Amino acid sequence: MAKQTKNFPSQNELQFIGSNLAKLDANETKSLKAKTTKVVFNPDSLDYQIGQLIVNILKLENVKFISKELAKKYGINTITKQRRSDAKILFENHEKIVTWLQSTKQRYTSLSALLKAFYKATKPKSDKPKASNETKSQDEPKVQESPKSDTTEPKAQEKKQMTASDLALEVLVQLEMHNISIKDFAREINSQYKQNKELDKVA
Repeated sequence: MAKQTKNFPSQNELQFIGSNLAKLDANETKSLKAKTTKVVFNPDSLDYQIGQLIVNILKLENVKFISKELAKKYGINTITKQRRSDAKILFENHEKIVTWLQSTKQRYTSLSALLKAFYKATKPKSDKPKASNETKSQDEPKVQESPKSDTTEPKAQEKKQMTASDLALEVLVQLEMHNISIKDFAREINSQYKQNKELDKVA
């Protein structure tokens, strides 16, 4: 019986491949997050325009949803239903979504994921939890309410703290939105950094 000549990758080789793939994944994720953020902030984005078109079609045709016939009629049948749905939600709730996204440091790799998080964060609490809270407040002394509020405040402050990666992502988004090249930005920040260093020496 002939021996297999194909060599199986060693542990070191697999670790090297895994490390490189993880770096590529991180870069791709960062790029997708920047793209999604730009889509939301920019009213000229493709998704915003698709949403505006759909809302106008619904008003003109006096219907509540886009049928296959209407999609073909207005030439948007090749756009997926998911994208059309997300775009409509973005357009109709644009101001609220922008305000919410500005208040959180979390970023998302797709518009669908962003909208899902938006609804989860902004949807009103149901009546059942409120009823259970009322029964708890009747059973528990009011003094216990103050420690709960004290423990939640530091957590909110921690969420607002940005990491170097978060800041880099925000910078990339702003550069794209204002059409500033990375080279120009790097040159300017390097120049200002040197100026600050000179001021520190003088001080």
